[in-house]
Amino acid sequence: MRNLRRRRRSSGVQRARSGVLLFGAGAGTAWLATYLDKRRRQVARDRLAAAGRKSARAVSRNAQYAAGVATGAAHAVAAPLRSSDREYDDVTLARKVETEIFRPRDAPKDRVSVNVQHGIVELRGEIARTEDVEWLGAAAQRVKGVKEVHNLLHTPGSPPEHSPPSDPAEVRERADATTGSSA
Repeated sequence: MRNLRRRRRSSGVQRARSGVLLFGAGAGTAWLATYLDKRRRQVARDRLAAAGRKSARAVSRNAQYAAGVATGAAHAVAAPLRSSDREYDDVTLARKVETEIFRPRDAPKDRVSVNVQHGIVELRGEIARTEDVEWLGAAAQRVKGVKEVHNLLHTPGSPPEHSPPSDPAEVRERADATTGSSA
């Protein structure tokens, strides 16, 4: 009987140990679940905050885009209408002519001078080929806003041309118009 009692005692001790182990495992599992739940809550909170920030950026971008569209529409309504007969000032017209005639890669940019006065373009310089002289004059004439072209380009060995003489009455009239419009 003693053996039986020892076995019972040992089984009771084992039961107690196993109970303690089960309790420890349960407590560890509970702690782990609590820890993981806390982590899950933090991850969920961070994801929600990130989604909120992303939505706020999208709303801001859309608002900026809409404001830009509205500003563009206001400028389009308030801007003067563009037409083909629009008059440019002399400097702008000179730049437009230069852009058109010097567009080809082999254009003689360094040998041609472009001057504009009252919409009249003067091309001056020395060009190697006669075809280029004619082509540059025709290209300058095609630019919108050019009233007249004085092609004073020449080839090597030929004498340079001179500007046509101005009518003094016309010069006075243009000077009066210029001073009258600025006053």
